[in-house]
Order: sequence, then C-alpha cells, then structure tokens
Amino acid sequence: MDRSVYWLRAAWHDFLAFLPDLLLGTVILVVGYVVARVLAAITRPLLHRIGFDRLIARLGIEERAQATRQGARWGASFVFWVTMLVAVMYAADAWRLDVVASGVAAILGYVPHLIGAAVIFGAALFFGNFVRDRIVEGPVTGDVSQRLLVAGAIRAGILALGAFMALRELQIAPQIVTLAFSLTLGAIALAAALAFGLGSRDVAGRVTRRWVDKRMPAGGAGETTTGSQIVEP
Repeated sequence: MDRSVYWLRAAWHDFLAFLPDLLLGTVILVVGYVVARVLAAITRPLLHRIGFDRLIARLGIEERAQATRQGARWGASFVFWVTMLVAVMYAADAWRLDVVASGVAAILGYVPHLIGAAVIFGAALFFGNFVRDRIVEGPVTGDVSQRLLVAGAIRAGILALGAFMALRELQIAPQIVTLAFSLTLGAIALAAALAFGLGSRDVAGRVTRRWVDKRMPAGGAGETTTGSQIVEP
C-alpha cells in the first residue's frame, strides 16, 4: 500500500513538473497556427499581384491558374505548412520530445533543397517552352512536321536536363542520377537523329541529285556511254 501511494505521489509530482512545459508547447502550437494562417492569408494575394499565377499558366502546369489563382493557393499552402512545422518543432522541444524535434528540424533543413529543385525545373520548363515556341512560330521553311519534331526534341532535352539537375539538388543518389541523365540524353539525341534522318530521306536525295547534276559536265553522260561501247571491226 505504501509503495502504491509512493508511485502515485511520484507520478503526480512529475505531472506537475511537466505541466508548465505542456502548457508552453500548447501555446506555441496555437500561436504557430494563428501565425501560419495570417502568413498564408498575406501570401496568397501577394503572389497573385506579383504575377505568380500568370507564371504558372505560362509554364503549362495549370492553364487556368490565372483565373482560379491556383498558383497563389499552392504558395500560401506551402507557407502555412512550413510555419506549422516550425511551430511543431518548438512545441516538441518544449515537451522534451527530442527525437520528434530532431526529425522535424531535418525536414525543415530539406526545404531549401525542395525550393531550389522547384526553381531549377521551373526555369527549365520555361526555357524549353520558349525555345519550342520560337522554333514553331518562326518563318515557314521546309516540312512543318519536321519542325514540330525538332522543337519537341529540343524541349524534351531541356526538360530532361532540368529534371536531373533538380534531382541532384534533392540529393537523390547523385551517381545514379548522373548515369541516368547521360543515358536519357543520349536516347533523346539518337531518337531525334533517327526521326529527322528517316523523315528527310527524300529531301536529302533531291539535294544530292541536284548537287551531282551541277558538278557533272553537260556531255559527261554521253561521253561515258560512247566510251563504254565496243567497236566491232
């Protein structure tokens, strides 16, 4: 009986000692939630005013982003959850949950890599679309299907380069990513070369025939035929 009372008293004293930390962690979570909501409410119209929705629409990620403000919503949600992770980290530290605090800190430390990867791939997508549009909208010379093929191949190569650079920024198996990038870029180049070559056989034949006709003398064909005849006695 005395031992049971002792354990109850010890548990009660431990709870009373932990109560300030519990209240502090709860206050941190509540304040963090309020701050996260305020920052998200500020971020959404700010991103829309600076043209983030137009940028998302131009990249082709969300065609109706400018009308629905989808890009601004994504940015506001990102700010909200990052702020909440910071609040959870400090609350876990106040509750003496060192493992949880360390895990959340590691996630927050990875956020800059996520932002860098998104910026890299977004830049590659923008540049790839820009180059493709300039090739397609240029002066009409030659076969239109071949221009579309070349424009698509160049865009695919730029996107592949951007994707693998983003993966390297995310620190996902750098050696495997480098090897896969080399293989993918080589496959794209080979496919584009084969498609361009097979589609240009007739054009190459006409160009070669015209070049031969210009180089050969006017009477060359007759002289060759005469010279090859057998003179009978």
